[in-house]
Amino acid sequence: MTIIEAIEKSGTKNILAKGSTKKAQSLIKENEEVLYAINTNVSVIDNKKTIINNTKGMFSLKNSLNGVVVVTNSRIIFCSSIIGNTNIKQILIKDITSIDENINGLTKMGQLRIQGITETFLINIYKSKISNELKDCIYEAQEKQRKINNVISNNISNADEILKFKQLLNQGIITENEFEKKKQELLK
Repeated sequence: MTIIEAIEKSGTKNILAKGSTKKAQSLIKENEEVLYAINTNVSVIDNKKTIINNTKGMFSLKNSLNGVVVVTNSRIIFCSSIIGNTNIKQILIKDITSIDENINGLTKMGQLRIQGITETFLINIYKSKISNELKDCIYEAQEKQRKINNVISNNISNADEILKFKQLLNQGIITENEFEKKKQELLK
């Protein structure tokens, strides 16, 4: 799915964010899958320099920019490209430390805070369901990444095991048949 298709699906299309959307699409790598995208205002906070103030139940909104937020299978991208000024920030899915929301129960509007190791995105939510859809996509990406990491870890462990059995074969401790049988078990 392209970013434009994802934005249309979320119902947040904004003609003024056309440049941001186009620039964000150019950032998508060949092996990346766009899961979700919205046009909205975002504040990006450097976790090392700024403390997030909670004023009257809302997160601080200083210096917010209009742009596009894109969730892919590997990262969350914020891109704002307005009149030649481009701001691009990202948080890798594996680096997300927390996701918090401050949504008004009546209007279903508010903010979603995605905190990474070095930066935090304060994403304005203007439509009901957007917060849940955005969180669900992030959780889905995190789960997919955990599964991939487990497969990689298992494959590395299996390769190590095969090497150990090869050493046992070379030392004459096990037979060729025993080695081949164990190798086939580990490669399944």
